[in-house]
Amino acid sequence: MAHIALVIPNLVGGGAERVVITLARGFCERGHRVDLVLFSPIVAYTGELPETARLFVLCDRSVRERQAPLDVPDSVLWRHDRASRAKAALLVARAVPACVRGAAPPLALRHTGFVLLRKRTHMHRRRRSDALRLLHYVERERPDILFANLFGTEYAAFFAGMLARKRPPVVPILHNVSLPGRRNINRRGRLLCSAARVVAVSEGVAGHAADAYGLPAGRIAAIHNPIAEPHITELAKADPDHPWFAGGGPPIILGAGRLALQKDFPTLIEAFRLVLAEQPSRLVILGEGPLRRELEQCVRALGLDDCVSLPGRVANPFSFMARARLFVLSSRHEGFGNVLAEALACGCPVVSTDCPAGPSEILGDPALLAPVGDPEALARVMLRTLDRPTEKAALRARAMRFSVERAVDAYERLITDILAQHRKANSE
Repeated sequence: MAHIALVIPNLVGGGAERVVITLARGFCERGHRVDLVLFSPIVAYTGELPETARLFVLCDRSVRERQAPLDVPDSVLWRHDRASRAKAALLVARAVPACVRGAAPPLALRHTGFVLLRKRTHMHRRRRSDALRLLHYVERERPDILFANLFGTEYAAFFAGMLARKRPPVVPILHNVSLPGRRNINRRGRLLCSAARVVAVSEGVAGHAADAYGLPAGRIAAIHNPIAEPHITELAKADPDHPWFAGGGPPIILGAGRLALQKDFPTLIEAFRLVLAEQPSRLVILGEGPLRRELEQCVRALGLDDCVSLPGRVANPFSFMARARLFVLSSRHEGFGNVLAEALACGCPVVSTDCPAGPSEILGDPALLAPVGDPEALARVMLRTLDRPTEKAALRARAMRFSVERAVDAYERLITDILAQHRKANSE
């Protein structure tokens, strides 16, 4: 059994964070030793954390005190310590090829290391601090493998993995196709090319990574996110906390996600207006985010106040999915589209924009897809799907392609392969 570290900035309520917790639970059930390693004490999924996984929060005392009211488990392991900059600088300097540093004395080595900490690693102050704390965690706990989740965490993981005495292989998990700033593309590409392997959450993300960062196809493993869990079926049986689901009203169309530019909810609202002209219906959008005021203004401007509801983030979205007539994803881009698979697992018909990447792989039917940013086309797909309901059993069967068992099986094969190569390389 492997000692697996899943590194992520925090566990704020998002799709990638839920996937990490699901993977942790799946690994624990297979007998692996699992550490969830965070850089800040934000834990939105407290009730879903696996009991046998250890939760590390690598933050200093001031952050802990400022965020003390957060609902973090009592079992959390706070780690304020970090590898000293002097030690890390010396380790970085020793990693520089001899042709660069020559026969430099220790003081010069240390100076070179400090320069590298500030320049060559291209990490701003907060990321350097995260990297030093993660290095201290790796030195102390010695995990067999590091999985780095979300952009920015990779830098800290590579730094810690490279400089630890027992160097664990580092595997970034790419959750989306969005690019960092142009200045960071080559830098991130160099990091990803040095990884033991790269995991992409869909074939679309894998293709994007190969094109954008020059990654060889053989270095990328496409593993779909684990979505179809048994507990979703149980949660879906609950009654939604919303008056429109009491029964007797028009059919409800559901959207869900962070109220942000990526999700393009204005297109969904405009498409719903066109659907409403053809048949009575209501629209509920679950989630919270920076564009709430803009979306509320959009609803008022279109005169849809009585039939569009934005109740915010809810604890149990699956109960809403199980009783909605249709679920719609209107995103400009995705990595996978977790909510589509979750809605299918609840027996809810789904349609989506044909955004990169994920929805086409999940749905497998071009008739359920509309061009990105085209409300007229999306409305046509929505109306066609509303008129042709699908059996719930067939929808749930499709969701089982994204079961936890399948995902964990794929990760275990990957881990076995990586650790075997790692041991072979260290023995030579």
